[in-house]
Amino acid sequence: FKMLIVYISIFSVFIGILSIYWGTLYRRDTRYKNMGFLVVSEDLPFEVDGSRLDPFLNDAFLSMIQNNETVINLAKWEQITLSEFQESARAHNNNITAEVYRKVHHQKYWAAVHIKPNASQLIYRSLATANFSLTASGEITELIDVVYESGRQYSALSQYVSKHISQIEDVWLSSYVSQMIYEPIIKSLNDTQRLALLANNNTISILASKPAFNIIDLRPSPSSAVLGPSELGLIYALLFSFHQFNFSLEIYNYIRTKLKFRHYLVWRFVASQINCLVLALVYSLITIAFQVPTNVAFGHSGFVVLWMFMYLYISASGGINENVVTVILAFDQKVFLAPWMIFNIVINISSTFAPFVLMPGFYRYGFALPMYNTYEALKVVFFDTWKGNLGRNLGVLVIWIVVMNIVLVFNVQWANNRARRIATEKKEAEKEK
Repeated sequence: FKMLIVYISIFSVFIGILSIYWGTLYRRDTRYKNMGFLVVSEDLPFEVDGSRLDPFLNDAFLSMIQNNETVINLAKWEQITLSEFQESARAHNNNITAEVYRKVHHQKYWAAVHIKPNASQLIYRSLATANFSLTASGEITELIDVVYESGRQYSALSQYVSKHISQIEDVWLSSYVSQMIYEPIIKSLNDTQRLALLANNNTISILASKPAFNIIDLRPSPSSAVLGPSELGLIYALLFSFHQFNFSLEIYNYIRTKLKFRHYLVWRFVASQINCLVLALVYSLITIAFQVPTNVAFGHSGFVVLWMFMYLYISASGGINENVVTVILAFDQKVFLAPWMIFNIVINISSTFAPFVLMPGFYRYGFALPMYNTYEALKVVFFDTWKGNLGRNLGVLVIWIVVMNIVLVFNVQWANNRARRIATEKKEAEKEK
């Protein structure tokens, strides 16, 4: 019967805790439409022999994002008119291209599509004059820029943004370029111009070449090993923050007998912070040992910045662990140590390693957790992503450290009083016997 209770307890704990993580994946494909993609087009109508022609490429792309269900379901498309975007660019002293980059870098959008000036006119001229220079120079593949930053969410970008861009490009090339750009242009040509397109292999190549996407990654990975310290390493650091207290417990108990309670609290705080500093230093040294660049955003100071960010993370996580473990040990329930660690890891990683826009709103609790805020800070170190949220990220970590150490003072005092009371009651019970 006891064995059955144990199995039921383990089953209940694991299904309850792991459901938190699996919940982040629930119907994720229905939330792709929450990822904002910007569309800016400088492709305008043009004149040929006094006749006004429509911007074929611009119209084809807009038709795709407005009418194709596959493309619609892969992103939240937002088209900004050229005049409106020009105002925004002037306000920030940018040209159109620089303003597109700024919007993506400042995390206003997950990706941006920039259709270059005179794109349709260039294609028309190439076909009308049978001039294959547009194809030979590769300029045909530079008419549509697609801009994003891998560093914004390194592992998620490859699973979602870049993967979706590839799917959108497949739809674009297979269903829209020929039907809505090349065919209308060729129909508008005279017989002589059409025959010229079939004159030789060079001119035929014009018809075979299509305006594919020119992918621009503003913040690519500086090293293939960056996934370790920037993401997975945070899980290990969380475990270190638990064990730095666990391994020091006997020392704490010994020192407690040698110092006054007030002095003991000061000593414990200092010892704990030194432990966190050392662990953070080890983490940073391992990062350097595997040649992961830390100078991307802060130059030669990058190593020290990484060390301090990891110190804040380990200290904040360690403070949470110390308080919880103190309560668990006060009630002499060591059996709950493992479930607590699993729970702590799961609630942190669930809200950290995927974009909030792809998860149910419940997981926005991650904004207040140490791992998410450290993850955001480390992206600045390793990828030089936007620093606009860095103050908030560090502020959350500092708040956790301050609050947890204040709570720990009362927690330790309560645990000591409880231990004394239990010891006294035990002695009295033995006397009565």
